[in-house]
Amino acid sequence: MLEALAPGGGADAAAAFINPAGKEVGHVVLKDAAGGVLMRVDLEGLSEGWHGIHFHQVGDCSDAADGFKLSGGHIDPDSREHGLMNPEGSERGDLPNIYAGPDGRATAEFFRAGVSLKASEQSAAENGPYPLIDDDGFAVVVHEHVDDQTTQPIGGAAGRVACASIRN
Repeated sequence: MLEALAPGGGADAAAAFINPAGKEVGHVVLKDAAGGVLMRVDLEGLSEGWHGIHFHQVGDCSDAADGFKLSGGHIDPDSREHGLMNPEGSERGDLPNIYAGPDGRATAEFFRAGVSLKASEQSAAENGPYPLIDDDGFAVVVHEHVDDQTTQPIGGAAGRVACASIRN
């Protein structure tokens, strides 16, 4: 499954999504690309419709029953406000929404500029790509509702319904 989901050249990081019951419900694969990270997701068991998805600060999904709170907030090293449509600029953890069809499945590919998977000389430069994988990793979190990309602090996306932990 992960080989088919991986972008060309394979994945640099991958993880399983779990739901609040702790059941595996999909996968995420990530690949460093010029100026950012390419990510593919494949999930099942979502309600039909749009769902917010974000990079969260900590690669810890161990508190599934408590709503994945251990994953922290969105990655935001620049202290920006939330939302890809925010005129002041977005958090580096902000991503476009995903859509789950009537069968509850969502498959998507995203490119997020301004981040990299690991620290490098380029990321050390001022305004360089922010490394997502640090000592405590990061998480990819899917929310219950659509992210309107402007409302603070999470675009009205509500509770967390799936989480994937990415660590070294």
